[in-house]
Amino acid sequence: MTDNQFDNQNEFDEMANFNFVIHIHLKKRSARKTQTIIVGIPDEFDLNKIIRFWKKQFNCTGGIISKDEDYGDQVTIRLTGDNRQQIAKFLVEEGIALQDNIKVHGI
Repeated sequence: MTDNQFDNQNEFDEMANFNFVIHIHLKKRSARKTQTIIVGIPDEFDLNKIIRFWKKQFNCTGGIISKDEDYGDQVTIRLTGDNRQQIAKFLVEEGIALQDNIKVHGI
């Protein structure tokens, strides 16, 4: 991806203090099926563009959930499969979050 592919570069410049934490969870659905759950991406970013890119890049399905039973009122992104490390790498490379602001959780 290019540096300016997302439209929120100006808002990103204003968020230099990074007062948020992004949590990346892995949830087991059945014996072999898993879901990657992302919680805490700031509202300033276009989640539809981000999830569209992830679905193409990781060859998976997913969606945005506005109210989740497990995570409350926070906007939650769910993707099929274990994509935790790739998502964390993407968030750092695109400047959405610092490595210190990303918490990767296991099963």
